[in-house]
Amino acid sequence: MTSGRLERHLIACPNCAEFGELLNALDLQLKDAITAPRLSPGFRAALQTRIARQPRGLWMHWLPDVVHLAGSGVAILWCVVLLPFPASAVLWIGAPIAAISYSFQALLFSSLEEL
Repeated sequence: MTSGRLERHLIACPNCAEFGELLNALDLQLKDAITAPRLSPGFRAALQTRIARQPRGLWMHWLPDVVHLAGSGVAILWCVVLLPFPASAVLWIGAPIAAISYSFQALLFSSLEEL
């Protein structure tokens, strides 16, 4: 909702306007009650360096990949056994689906690591 639409809605809707006022009052109370700690200018860089130095187990890095590929393999094999379709058709459909979902997982994990 754009700012203009929100303002118009708050003028027309007394319930939302009252809720907005309560939120603003709460924000002010929290601002007065809680003071953020003062961090040195190099805090973020030092923290990132410290985190980077922490040893990461290799198995923890590869665990999601192994679990995904093993789960996909088991699911495809079960489909080969249980579905009334030729095994080759199930494999030709299952393998690309597993590859696409693995690519999505890898993309998701890489985007999370950048945060």
